[in-house]
Amino acid sequence: MTTALETLIRTIDRMEPPNRVALQKKLDEAGVLDQFDVWRPQHGPQTDGYFSKADLTLYGGAAGGGKTDLIAGLALFAHHKAAIFRQSLKSLKGLIERMNALMRQAEMGKITGNPPRWVGPDERLIEFGHLGLPGSEEDWQGRDHDLKAFDEGAQMDPRKIIFVLGWLRSSRMGQRCRGLIATNPPIGGQGDYLSDWFGPWLDPLHPLHGKVKPGDLLWAVFIDDGDAIRTVWVDGPEPVEIEGELRTPKSRTFIPARRQDNKFLGADYDAQLDQMPEPMRTALKTGDFLAARQDHDWQVIPSDWVDLAFQRYDENVDKDQPMDVLAVDVAQGGKDKTVLQPLHGRRFEQNIVRKGADTKDGADVGALIIRERRDNALIVVDCTGGWGGDTVGFLTRENGIPVEKCVFSAQSGETAKDSRIPFYNLRAQLYWRFREALHPKSGAGVAIRRSATIKAQLTAHRWKMKGGRILIESKEDIKERLGASPDEADAMVEAWGWKDRADLKKILTNTGRSQMKPLDDPLGGF
Repeated sequence: MTTALETLIRTIDRMEPPNRVALQKKLDEAGVLDQFDVWRPQHGPQTDGYFSKADLTLYGGAAGGGKTDLIAGLALFAHHKAAIFRQSLKSLKGLIERMNALMRQAEMGKITGNPPRWVGPDERLIEFGHLGLPGSEEDWQGRDHDLKAFDEGAQMDPRKIIFVLGWLRSSRMGQRCRGLIATNPPIGGQGDYLSDWFGPWLDPLHPLHGKVKPGDLLWAVFIDDGDAIRTVWVDGPEPVEIEGELRTPKSRTFIPARRQDNKFLGADYDAQLDQMPEPMRTALKTGDFLAARQDHDWQVIPSDWVDLAFQRYDENVDKDQPMDVLAVDVAQGGKDKTVLQPLHGRRFEQNIVRKGADTKDGADVGALIIRERRDNALIVVDCTGGWGGDTVGFLTRENGIPVEKCVFSAQSGETAKDSRIPFYNLRAQLYWRFREALHPKSGAGVAIRRSATIKAQLTAHRWKMKGGRILIESKEDIKERLGASPDEADAMVEAWGWKDRADLKKILTNTGRSQMKPLDDPLGGF
């Protein structure tokens, strides 16, 4: 990608010599270049962020990408009145220390006071505030600034950010106004709003994703839906009628920055990040929102890990093994699909998918299961919401076939292996266990038959922290966001969740103890 600085240099190089000399003279007289004796944006994303023309910019992602210095440089050298926010005043200490160091070099004085502020010549002003307490945004009502910067914006309430941005303006002739959200990836479920505000760059499921590049300008309008604020993307800056009201769009962009873009940080900082527990470590090291794998920041299963499982399938891992588990996601009528997912050892073979209209009742689904089952495989039926109850009844009562029940909403009682964070429910446990199995260093050797649908569904799921526990978004949330139900992914994690029990069944069968009592408490013991 061509940076803003490279474009500027190329433009100046093409100028006629007299015009270049005249430009240099004007810049010298105005003192525009004096700042670069003290501070200059680093080549790459920081320069692009400094010169971006967007009304609202999201900058950063991965830890160590130079977010603090960009805010400092803009406030000190590009703007006349700046307001800089964090979730708490105490957390502003590092930023203020960095700005004071630059100000000493520039002989600009010092940021002091509580709350901190700096007043310079010609009514220049830099103020600092927090948005963590209820009503804290109201303290900034009517206070004009031409830069409003939100450091670690993922931690902040989006409504407070929009409220403060309401007074992003300047009466100073020719003064550029901008909003800047500089942030690491969201941690603990906060910051989900960024996927909507900057969806074309951040959300792999957004229709514009892949069609825009970092730094490109897009135009959008905020719409208040009561419970949430959503974004409507439009074609340009011209006023547009939305829901019967004439609105003026503003431009937005996203500029990702990584630790590798920051020449002042190196291997020692990388080593420090490596000490973080998962999933924080992965988020901070690869969290530049538009990473190579283009995954969502809170995506449960990384796309690269699914690709490795595809590769193992192509390499014939566990080929010709008997069927151990047949997991069933039931749809009786409706638009969802009934999915049967066979698991052979560690190898997921081709699933069997039928329209809900073709599996109208438990007998239809049960007959399909009997027809597709091989090798006396363990049968697991999704009974969440009661949809699989008829199927279980058909198999057990009418055909004497034992069935395991999976209820995704059931309590878990288990924790993540690395972080020891508990799971919110069985759905979180099953998806997280599958994530752990797919990890390149797990040694589990999971092999998945290539399927674009499977990859899309597995990588669509997102997680957050709720009440100190890991929560995976519900099937209903996925359906609302994707427009389709993740039935195939659910069947896959369900099959893997019962693999250990299927292995035990084989051991008991081989030792002459072929009967196992189905579990009343899913995955709760033998």
